[in-house]
Amino acid sequence: MVTLLNNSPHEIQSVAIDDVSLISVPIMDARDWIDRHPEFNRNFLPYLGEQMRKLEDLSTDLALYDTMTRLARLILRHVAPHHTLSLDNKYSLKLIHDLHDESLARMVGSVRQVVNRHLQHWRKQGVLHKQNFHTEVRELEALQQYASETCSPAEKKESAH
Repeated sequence: MVTLLNNSPHEIQSVAIDDVSLISVPIMDARDWIDRHPEFNRNFLPYLGEQMRKLEDLSTDLALYDTMTRLARLILRHVAPHHTLSLDNKYSLKLIHDLHDESLARMVGSVRQVVNRHLQHWRKQGVLHKQNFHTEVRELEALQQYASETCSPAEKKESAH
């Protein structure tokens, strides 16, 4: 998206987790099309603003929070349908419920081993439950504590042991 706003090359290599369809258009053609269709900008600019906000949130999280906090926040963002409790005291996850630890680590700016250690800790504590590559939240309040800004690193260390 940023490449549409400036003329600097953007070197990135995308990896698809699932099967996808891709449309490729030369950058100048895309810019011309956007210029000729101002109605598109009414939808595109808010979307672009939302993506920039997510990037800002990610850089803030990376700068201010430890891996455990970032991972807890990621999981909470994907609780479905937004904190609705199921009949058996489980909270399902949307989109990330079956991702491998490596993918989750990339999403929070960490490595597989660190994310795996936090997930195992939460499973031992009964906060998360994983069966057949499907993760569920069992103790929403506990996970919210890990994600909380008010929880100090010392408190997290105590609860992690």
